[in-house]
Amino acid sequence: MKTKSTFSTGTRDISKDSLTNERCARNSSCDIDIHIDNHGELNIYNCSTTGRTWPSTDCPPPCVPSGTCIPVAAGAKHKLSRDQKLARLANGVPVPSSLAAAAMQMIRRFLAGKSPANPLEVAVFAVLAKTSRDVLSCTLTAFDAAPLRQRNQLFTSSLLGDPDQPLNETAFTKALGQEIAQRIGLIAFGDKTALDQERPGRIRVYEPSGEDFFSQVRICSIDDLRTANFIPPPDPSAYLPAEVQHDCGPKVVDGQPQIVCQVKTTNCPGNSIGGQVCARVLDIPGGESVILKGVNYFSVAAKVRFTDVESNLPVRDVDGFVLGDTVTPVTEVVNGQTQLINDCRVQDQLTFKVPDDLAPKVYQIQVVVPNITGIAILGPELVSNVEFINLVPPATARFEIATDQINCRQETSPSWLGSDEVGLHTMAAAFDANFQLVDLPDLSDASKRTDEQEERFKDIQDVDFDSGTTHAIIRKVFAPDKQILGMLLVVLGDEIDSQRAYDDQVNGTWDNFVDIVKEELPYIEAALGGAGADLLKNFSWTKVIVEAIALVVLAGIDLLIAWWAPADPIIRDSIALSINDLATLTSSNEPAPDPSTHTSENGIVVNVNKTIPPVKIPLQYTETREYVGDDSRYEIIYRYNRVA
Repeated sequence: MKTKSTFSTGTRDISKDSLTNERCARNSSCDIDIHIDNHGELNIYNCSTTGRTWPSTDCPPPCVPSGTCIPVAAGAKHKLSRDQKLARLANGVPVPSSLAAAAMQMIRRFLAGKSPANPLEVAVFAVLAKTSRDVLSCTLTAFDAAPLRQRNQLFTSSLLGDPDQPLNETAFTKALGQEIAQRIGLIAFGDKTALDQERPGRIRVYEPSGEDFFSQVRICSIDDLRTANFIPPPDPSAYLPAEVQHDCGPKVVDGQPQIVCQVKTTNCPGNSIGGQVCARVLDIPGGESVILKGVNYFSVAAKVRFTDVESNLPVRDVDGFVLGDTVTPVTEVVNGQTQLINDCRVQDQLTFKVPDDLAPKVYQIQVVVPNITGIAILGPELVSNVEFINLVPPATARFEIATDQINCRQETSPSWLGSDEVGLHTMAAAFDANFQLVDLPDLSDASKRTDEQEERFKDIQDVDFDSGTTHAIIRKVFAPDKQILGMLLVVLGDEIDSQRAYDDQVNGTWDNFVDIVKEELPYIEAALGGAGADLLKNFSWTKVIVEAIALVVLAGIDLLIAWWAPADPIIRDSIALSINDLATLTSSNEPAPDPSTHTSENGIVVNVNKTIPPVKIPLQYTETREYVGDDSRYEIIYRYNRVA
């Protein structure tokens, strides 16, 4: 929040302030025309304390501007309007939310005085009973007033209906399963309908003549890392660190143990890139899935062939799930000549499950496609270039994730209004080998067990964050005491208002809305056994599944909070990792991952390891994730520990 301004000299005409005018344009109760000539301390309150505004018939100080269901604290900085927040979510959220829709339907039934009709409604109604009825009414009124098209874009419409009808748990579970399946399709293939049905790629082959050794079926990338057979071939120096093989090990540097890595150039475990460096051979646990991208996966009967490196004998053909590129043209005209497009611009995709009963070691893999081209000389099947993966046993270690520090690189503007106050909340969950939620110890009371682990950083709300402020937040945010298959961590941070009574109201309501989503979490287990279940279990996309679930949870929370909360998002993140990912991050044999960037569905840009280099020491990995908003930049430092 921005609490107050101090003017040492000068004159400011607030009636010409675009922020003030924008706020008051949204609020019929605001009628401000102020000219200020002041040389001392000046407190600015955003709205008139007289007049009338919705939802209350009276407007007690501080007033409630349009677009929020809770009064804005005196002196609070300008906030995004509800319309702005929802428009941003409408642009960012690609799949309607079942969690938010189910919650809104239960809010409607609760306010209508209906009795809970099933276990989910019993649990959620108990949470709603702790929430301000005015806030709930305001939230529902705003929801009903929104354009129908926007509501249907953001909320699963099939779950919204007559308040006389209880929320149908079966329909909710089915909708949630479909939402997760669509999210998986987007993450894995860039297409939310991808899991509905396989589709072949286009045939891009020619009839060879003479000594032609070109692999017309080609593997261009493995799990989005380019292979040595990528065409057109990049210069070896253009390959990313993650795409080349390293030799790593612990060394003492300046008296401290660190993991030091060197690029491997000889005795490659797989292919060589231009004879200069070794291409990366990924460690894949048995039972996990791999996504290949390449050319000429023109049949859904395509398979992946495993060959023993030592004997050069095939050991297994594995079925794949094919999603062909139907967008890239088959041909192009170059210098007046028509040519096939059969290089790595083509994005045919194939995913397959690595067998869990093969001996752990390095295997050759090739994509094998039945010959349906009509070109007999190609033989009964077309076989791709040779690539390599290292089949490893599934990790059995235990890991923890902690936060170390929060840095304010740039406070929200305008800085002259005062310091930021930050509300920070994390929620973590884990899944076992059957994709059931793991029973976790409560972070605040280890004697209790929960489906999720939460950390509510209430102690930092009294910290004034200015540009350059750093603050220690050393605590665990994920600490399982059982074996897991994968985990997710949702991180929510907002610029809030520091007035204590206001804080209590916002945080209490915020917590209640998050608690509604928590009550819905167990239905994810049933959802994974519903829509798309056979596909998910057959291919075991652990990282992709937990990433999809994390985004589903984050969207559900954001879409509920946006209707009523006056706080502005400054941190939004979802961290999703398989047990193998955690093992790799903390391994002494692997380099730190390359820096990366993505944008959350709330519009927050997330830069990983771009501002501060990651640090690896034996059994520990530390990374910095930067969060860039419209006018703010914050960082959180996370520490991943192998503990058993």
